[in-house]
Amino acid sequence: MTERQVSSLGRTTLATDELLPIAYRSAARVLRRRLLVEEAGERAVHLLLLATLQGTGPDHPKAWVRRVAYRSACALLRSDWSRTHSADLDEIDANQAPYRQPRPGVAFVREHLGDHLDPHLKPVLQAAVTCNGTRAAARSCGLAPRDFRRRLDTISRRARAVLQHGSPIDPFADDAMEQFALAP
Repeated sequence: MTERQVSSLGRTTLATDELLPIAYRSAARVLRRRLLVEEAGERAVHLLLLATLQGTGPDHPKAWVRRVAYRSACALLRSDWSRTHSADLDEIDANQAPYRQPRPGVAFVREHLGDHLDPHLKPVLQAAVTCNGTRAAARSCGLAPRDFRRRLDTISRRARAVLQHGSPIDPFADDAMEQFALAP
């Protein structure tokens, strides 16, 4: 390297901290996403360092970085890398999360709560036991998640009230004498 190249490389290296914000500002005129702005700005500073290392550094580095960052931002907009791709609806339908099997206690809850539930709460109970999450269950009922949770809370309160006032299916289920009785 010649002495001029070394001194210009040192000047560019020291000025990199100054040039990067200039490059970001120039790229931000074109781009809106921060990640792409940073990419365009860093490309401009990188190209400046490469040009300086080759001995063809610009006379006015700030103006050069500003212009190269602007051009890099425009190139990023044109490239396929920065484009947002919409998903195909068939692909979304094919990759839906599978519905889970109802839990074993669901039949018990349906049997005992069937008469005590309002008609608008029955689909909520069905969705709660078949869907993977609250959002999916709310969506299947056509409700907002907040409204779905409120209705689920209503079902829970009614289930507790029914279980407290009603008799269990098997009165001897927890009776140790009945469980360990010897067969005659």
